[in-house]
Amino acid sequence: MQTQPWAHWFDLNHCGGRESCRQLPAECVADCSGPGPADDAVAFWLERLQFDGPPWLFRQHLREFGAWDAADLADHNANRARVLWIWACDCREDPGAHDFLWLGT
Repeated sequence: MQTQPWAHWFDLNHCGGRESCRQLPAECVADCSGPGPADDAVAFWLERLQFDGPPWLFRQHLREFGAWDAADLADHNANRARVLWIWACDCREDPGAHDFLWLGT
């Protein structure tokens, strides 16, 4: 059986893969959610954490924001960055409420 590259973040046997099975480190939240551009910090943490998730589920989750069109959402690496950034911002704005990322509807 082949393991998905995102299996250490989203386990299909846990909540159907719609909830993360890991939390973001506090340092990641602080670096990626502060004022101003966070692109460099997000890129750093994407690689350090090897953050990834099901491409189809990331697209579905991001579509709900209405900020990106289908062409934008076709880039999985950009989606990884968007999801990590949004999650970090949610963690900063409401600590404890977003410890685990829920990608369900």
